[in-house]
Amino acid sequence: MNIKEVKILDLEEVSETQFAPYGQIWGRETGEPEEVLANLKYYASNTDLGPAAEMVDAGVLVCNEKGRDIRYFERHPETSESFIPIGGDCIFVMAPGNRDEAKPDVDKIKAFYLNGSLGVTLPAGNWHWPPIPMGQRVKLLLIRKGTNSDPCDTVDLQEMGLDGIRVAL
Repeated sequence: MNIKEVKILDLEEVSETQFAPYGQIWGRETGEPEEVLANLKYYASNTDLGPAAEMVDAGVLVCNEKGRDIRYFERHPETSESFIPIGGDCIFVMAPGNRDEAKPDVDKIKAFYLNGSLGVTLPAGNWHWPPIPMGQRVKLLLIRKGTNSDPCDTVDLQEMGLDGIRVAL
């Protein structure tokens, strides 16, 4: 049986450079604030969602504990996706996308821990499984370029030469 074991990396400890092949990290106060008031600081351009002319869809994604059994990976070849936890913490299993490849590189599959203080933006084509809640469920704000009817590619783990993925806690 060919089981891929993936160690969880705490997103708090991952640099933007280390995460770059997988996407962008939301929530870090980087660069100089655009606005500073007595009660707030505003950091603009925290992540790049692409050209301004494209439609943006925002919704709430709720994932429950039934999602712990990883069966396939999916990617959205034409849209980025941003996941910002708003209730709970989770594990995100993913692999960098390559538009020329029909399936992800198994050696690049990683698991990232989102503790609720940071989110991520996945570029178009990034392979992933839905967030896995650490408790019974996790709720995330999901921001996507385009609409819900954008294409989605899927690949079964067996097509990747795997019988499963085990997330090492």
